[in-house]
Amino acid sequence: MKIAIFGVGAVAGFVAGRLARAGQAPVLIARGERLAAYRQNGLKLIDLDYESHHDLVATDDTVSLGPQDVVLIGAKAHAIPGAIDQITPLLGPNTIVVPMINGIPFWYFHGIPNDGGKRHLDAVDPGGKAWSGLGVERVLGCIVYVMNTSPAPGIVQNHGKEAKFALGEPTGGSSARAKVISELLTGAGFDAPISDDLRRDLWIKLWGNLSGNSISAIAEGSCSVLGSDPDIRATMAKMMRESVAVATAYGVELAADETALVEGIERRIEYFRNLGDVPTSMLQDYQSGRTLELDPIVGAVREMGEMAGVATPTIDTVYALARTKAEIKGLYQPLTRSGG
Repeated sequence: MKIAIFGVGAVAGFVAGRLARAGQAPVLIARGERLAAYRQNGLKLIDLDYESHHDLVATDDTVSLGPQDVVLIGAKAHAIPGAIDQITPLLGPNTIVVPMINGIPFWYFHGIPNDGGKRHLDAVDPGGKAWSGLGVERVLGCIVYVMNTSPAPGIVQNHGKEAKFALGEPTGGSSARAKVISELLTGAGFDAPISDDLRRDLWIKLWGNLSGNSISAIAEGSCSVLGSDPDIRATMAKMMRESVAVATAYGVELAADETALVEGIERRIEYFRNLGDVPTSMLQDYQSGRTLELDPIVGAVREMGEMAGVATPTIDTVYALARTKAEIKGLYQPLTRSGG
């Protein structure tokens, strides 16, 4: 199987290392310091108490590779529209594209009956560049449940026992290709279930990312520090409630009643706190001088709220603070708006 991994940072590097350990030979597509490190020293994976080293082909020349059977996208969601021209040479008529991204994905409205509403969120995919450029019919949905860091270029460290990638068709249901990717990841030691309701799973995952990631970029605290602060917990809960209201407006029910909602939010915040003294992915990006994925995780929820007439005051405030802090450091780059 020809596998290319586009954008090999902490998450995709974890996947690449485990795939290599299982006998696969994914090609790493990277740039800059990471590309140089992969070429010179290979990929070093520190997977809990197991360390391995993998010499894999690394390149920035996708044209020379040609169409692949599987393209795993590890680039941040906000980077995908600008990378379409580089990804396109990897795509053939039967290529399976799996974006391993956080936040609201560019494919979110694929398969949802068109009621005349907007389909391409400005915060994620203005003008539908990723949707049309990748060919949304090639895309298999994926939700990432891992905790990784990249302490140096070419080195990836896994910090959690959970190593899960939930898969599903954007149009709903299972498929032969979903089974192919599930078996590929399962063979590499991941939990890779095929979800019956990927959008609901996506919103539940987004609870923690939406609040924990954005607040961590402002406060610069680890998961355990932020998750132990009563005022931070209260703010996270408000953001989660607002996101539940947005999800409900789009037909996704996250809690049966108020009791279930309160219990679900509390469990999610406790899960965040129990991740320990590690930085969120957004805080890692901030501290490393990389552009924040603020719009796919937070801005997209605000935009969907505006589209549905759902107020998101706490989300709006946290977004404004995180965006301004990132702008001051040159780490926020809004995508080109489609104008409508």
